[in-house]
Amino acid sequence: MPPRQNKSARFVAIKTLCELDKSREPIKKIFTAQLVENPLPGNDRQLASKIIYGLLRNRESLDVMLQHLCSQPLSKLKPFIRQALRVGLYQIMFLDRIPESAAVNESVKAVKAARLPKRLHGFVNGVLRNSIRKQKELLELIENPALPILNHPPWLIERWVKQYGEKETARICQQNNEQAVISLQVNTCSTDRESYSKTLHKNGISAHNGTFCDTTLILDDFHGDISSLPGFSEGLFQVQDQGARLLAHILSPLIQNGEYLDACAGIGGKTSTLIQLAQRVQAKVSAVEPEKSRLEKFKENMIRLHPLLNVPIFPGRLQDYSISSSKRFHGILLDAPCSGTGVIRRHPDIRWNRRVQDFKHYQETQLDLLQSAATLLLPGGILVYATCSLEAEENEQVIEQFLALHPEFTLEDSSSALPTTAHYHITNGYFSPLPQAEIDGFFSAILRNKPL
Repeated sequence: MPPRQNKSARFVAIKTLCELDKSREPIKKIFTAQLVENPLPGNDRQLASKIIYGLLRNRESLDVMLQHLCSQPLSKLKPFIRQALRVGLYQIMFLDRIPESAAVNESVKAVKAARLPKRLHGFVNGVLRNSIRKQKELLELIENPALPILNHPPWLIERWVKQYGEKETARICQQNNEQAVISLQVNTCSTDRESYSKTLHKNGISAHNGTFCDTTLILDDFHGDISSLPGFSEGLFQVQDQGARLLAHILSPLIQNGEYLDACAGIGGKTSTLIQLAQRVQAKVSAVEPEKSRLEKFKENMIRLHPLLNVPIFPGRLQDYSISSSKRFHGILLDAPCSGTGVIRRHPDIRWNRRVQDFKHYQETQLDLLQSAATLLLPGGILVYATCSLEAEENEQVIEQFLALHPEFTLEDSSSALPTTAHYHITNGYFSPLPQAEIDGFFSAILRNKPL
C-alpha cells in the first residue's frame, strides 16, 4: 500500500470551506476536524487558518472578481473548484507575502490531490493566471464607490438597513470585515492593569488601555500564541472583549456574602469576572454549563485563573438545574445561546451560516432559559439577560415576552451599573453596543425580581 501523501495548507483550507457550505457547522469545529484528518505543521496550520478566515471576510468581493474571469456562473462549478479558485484568488489579491506563482501552483496541486479531472487542473490554472494579469481591472470592480461590496449576505444587510439605516449598516459591515483586536482583561485577584502593562512593556509587547473597562489592555501588534504572553500560566489575564467584561459588571454592586450564578458559563470568561467582583465582598459564584468540551475548558480556565477556588459547576442544562437545585441567588447572569450577529468579526462564518428563520428558533430557546433562570432568583434579586446578537427577535422581543408572562419582574436602566464611558452604548435602558473597533456587538437587560 503506497504511503499516505500529506495534504497541503491550501487543500485543508479548500476542504474546510467546502464542508462549511454543506453543513453550516461553525468553521472552527470543521477546521479542527480537518486537521485531525490531515495534520499540518504549525506554519502551514496558521496559513490555512489565515486563508480560511480572510476569505470568509472577503467572499463576496472574491466572487465578483471570479465571475468577471469565468464565463459560466460560479454556482455551476464543482464545490471544490469554486473554493480552490477563491483560495487562490484570495492569496493573489489580499496576501502580499505569498508569491503569485505559489498561489496558482498550490491551488492546482490541491485540485490534483482531490483527484479531479485533468481539464479542471487547466481551468483553475488558467483562471488564476488570468487574474494576475488583470489585477488592476479586478480591483476597480470591487472598489467602485457607487456599488459598494459589503461582504455580507443581502438578506442580512436589508434587515440592518431597516434597523440602523444605510450608513450605519455599511459601518457595521466594514467593522465586521476587519480582524478583531486582541483584548486582555487582567485578573484583579492576582494583579492590576498598570502592573501587568509594565510586565508586557518589559517583554517588548506594546499595549494600550481599553476605553470602557479599567481592567482592559489591548495588544497593538501581537501575532503569537496567547499562551506565550508573560503571566499566562500564572493566570494574570484572560482574553475577553470589553462588552463581555461589562456584562458581568451589570450585576454590580454585589451583595456582601451574596450568592451569584453564571447560568450559561461557556469556558468561564464571565464566571471569572464575577469571581473577581465577588472577592471584594466575600460573595460566592456558581456556574452551569451543559456542553462537554466547554465544560472541560471551563475547568482548565478556573485552575489557571483561580487555583485556590473550587467553583461549583452543574454539568447539565439550566432547565434541569432549576428543577433539581434548592439554591437561590441574589444575582444571575444569563448570557444565552444566540445567532452571534454581534460578533461576526470574530466569527466570519456566522454571516454565511445564518438564515432568517434561525432568529425565531433562538428566541424560543432564550425565553425558555430566561424563565428557568427566573425560578432560581431570590426576591429582590437581579437577573441580567444577555446575547451577542443584534437582532430584535433575540433581544427586545424576548424581554417583552418575558415581562408579559412575569409581572413580578421589572426592567431597570443599565446606567447605574456601568462606567460612564459605556453610557454611550445604552439605548432605552438596554446596554446594546454595536460592533466597534474596541467592543463587540452585545445586548443586555436588567430584570429585577420584586421583593417580598
